[in-house]
Amino acid sequence: MRVTNQMMINTFRRNLSSSMREMDRLQEQLSSGRQINRPSDDPVGLTYALRLRTNLTENDQYQRNVSDGLTWLENTDSALNEAGQALQRARELAVYGANGTHSQESLDAIAREVAQIRQHLEAVANTEVAGRYLFAGTKTTTKPYDNGTWQGNTAVMKYEIGPGVTVPVNVSGAEVFGDNTDSVFKALSDLESKLLAGDTAGVSAQIGVIDQWLNKNQSIRAEVGARTNRFQLAQSRLEDGYINFSTLLTKTEDIDTAKVITELKMQEEVYRSALAAGARIIQPTLVDFLR
Repeated sequence: MRVTNQMMINTFRRNLSSSMREMDRLQEQLSSGRQINRPSDDPVGLTYALRLRTNLTENDQYQRNVSDGLTWLENTDSALNEAGQALQRARELAVYGANGTHSQESLDAIAREVAQIRQHLEAVANTEVAGRYLFAGTKTTTKPYDNGTWQGNTAVMKYEIGPGVTVPVNVSGAEVFGDNTDSVFKALSDLESKLLAGDTAGVSAQIGVIDQWLNKNQSIRAEVGARTNRFQLAQSRLEDGYINFSTLLTKTEDIDTAKVITELKMQEEVYRSALAAGARIIQPTLVDFLR
């Protein structure tokens, strides 16, 4: 097959055009800092990058859920601790008032302190965090207790902390403080009444009732602690996942600057060599034409 000058010129043009496109691609990568600037650059890499971005978005939402859940649980634990201390003080007062050696004046003073504890416990039961009541169930904008009357519900609030993984975060006030049938407020009100009446036997009987509420408090607090540990483990896992996804995305999308610069310099050399070779091909053709 005879190779004509025109064939060589066409080959030169194709090679030169290819070299220019490659230089443009490398220069665009240096300018953007990314390997993939359009789908045609790397369809498989683009699909992988989009999947990683979805993973990062989901991870970010789970981390927000975990953070919010931990705030809720930590405040719940703090309120339960405060309630437990108040109940323990009420028990001490009941034991003190039940020994039958105190004057009615002393019992009245104890009753007044019990009344203060009851009011304090209601304030604890109505604890708010960021405008939401901790112990109102899902009725987070409704004060759970109004003068000892239960107004919340026992519905469970669950947070998603991973794909298909939900964990309850709330504790209903009905579990901790009681409802309109039986409550810690009624127990303390009864204790106060027995003290004011000088009924030391009745005061003694209230010690067992207070112990039941103390046991409930401790049991629920242990459950809250277990949930807190689970959220903390999820937080650590999600933080590690975020780092892994981000690293993989960087490897997929971002360029190795030094490598791209080296490739660009090599491509520029290829381009110059192609120009030089083309000049040798084209020059005789022009001379021949002029002849």
